[in-house]
Amino acid sequence: MDERFDLTVAVDADTWAYAQRRMAFLEAMLVRVLREHFELQEWFAAAELEALRLPGLPTHRSTITRKARQEGWECRWSNGRYLFHVSALPSRAFDALLARILDLPPIEAEAGEWFDLPAPPAPAPPMPVNTAPPWVLPLMRLMRNETGGDLARAWRELPHHVPEGTALPSVEEAAQVLVRFGLA
Repeated sequence: MDERFDLTVAVDADTWAYAQRRMAFLEAMLVRVLREHFELQEWFAAAELEALRLPGLPTHRSTITRKARQEGWECRWSNGRYLFHVSALPSRAFDALLARILDLPPIEAEAGEWFDLPAPPAPAPPMPVNTAPPWVLPLMRLMRNETGGDLARAWRELPHHVPEGTALPSVEEAAQVLVRFGLA
């Protein structure tokens, strides 16, 4: 009996995007709590957003409120003012706020200033000139043991005698390799 239970749920893109942004915010808040910063704030007034000066937001509270209304940000009324949910912020502002919560460097910062990146790995050394491709040995065995030296017949049988996943060469490539090794 199959113990799997496959469940598929249709979710519209806006709802999914909202859930993803909210999850990112909650993860950032969890990191902040773990770092012993206990100032948890999920709803912001326009004046607070103005003071944060987040990229992608207008610089004055009235234009922030106007933008929020035009774009239909999630909001609630509290103590005589509208509070806007953090997940409703534009992408750049949301990302900058998360970076501040996590104490990350500014988004525009150069990566070289903040991280010591490891040197890229050295390129793989070239194959030695005397190394044969993986299909040569099976071809030679076919010619010696099964086809009595008939190269054309051995070539036709070769795909059935090489390990699975081994790339077979074109006729021209095979001829070049066989000539190079003095086999043809």
